[in-house]
Amino acid sequence: MKKLFIIPILFALFLTSCDKDKDEKLEPPVSEIDAKMRGDWTNTQIKRVYYSDQNEVMFTDSVQYQTVFSFNGKQLTVTAPGSQPEVMNYSFPDPNDSTIIELQRGSDRGKYTVSSISGSDMTWTEEKPYAGFPEEAPDAEKTTSQKGVYTWKFVRKN
Repeated sequence: MKKLFIIPILFALFLTSCDKDKDEKLEPPVSEIDAKMRGDWTNTQIKRVYYSDQNEVMFTDSVQYQTVFSFNGKQLTVTAPGSQPEVMNYSFPDPNDSTIIELQRGSDRGKYTVSSISGSDMTWTEEKPYAGFPEEAPDAEKTTSQKGVYTWKFVRKN
């Protein structure tokens, strides 16, 4: 007899949890860029250019990627092939400049500029003062530049 009471209770709990999911609302977009960015994108390339204090190119390289970036209005989930997804928060901290996006995971923060965005392509840039290169080398073997400029290329995932 007790088993008969458990089944309706579990069913009621299931329905209650489903209703809760329906009540969760998406954050409204804070800008046109935020609205266009929502969804899944594949980061296909990062190009890195390092400049001297005379603003001359010291070194350049690029890396091809297939990492998925999923934006939901508040959180970004980054999934690289063969690894666990990483979740971080994102925001547009400057109300006067909606092209600046800030990513945060714990105490780590990064600011990027959304250089362009369309329905199918997106480009970010990031500048790092005194960036070392080559990227994959141990710190002791890197050459320091005046600045490194990183260009991130994305395509919308279908």
